[in-house]
Amino acid sequence: MRPLHKGIIVKKLSKDQLGKIVMPDSVQDDWLRGKVISVGPAVEGDIKEGDVIIFPPPPPHLGDYPIIGDNGYLIISENMALAIEEPMFTDIKYLAEETENG
Repeated sequence: MRPLHKGIIVKKLSKDQLGKIVMPDSVQDDWLRGKVISVGPAVEGDIKEGDVIIFPPPPPHLGDYPIIGDNGYLIISENMALAIEEPMFTDIKYLAEETENG
């Protein structure tokens, strides 16, 4: 299956797969995190397959995000993606360069 237009297919990650980002308890349950499986042809910007993105739960008036099969894949719109989680080594490299350059 592939998404149309600005759709993104995301594998919702469970709490034990959330990575190293620490958020206050008051907002931990308010945001979802998922791995991008596929992007639609009209998706613009930096989102690509394999990225881990942060997105909000669906608005109450819409109900749940559409779920594909039993594998936990969700279909969300590109405008629901709020951030792309960067790999840990990118942060380490940046800090090393910053230290070297003073």
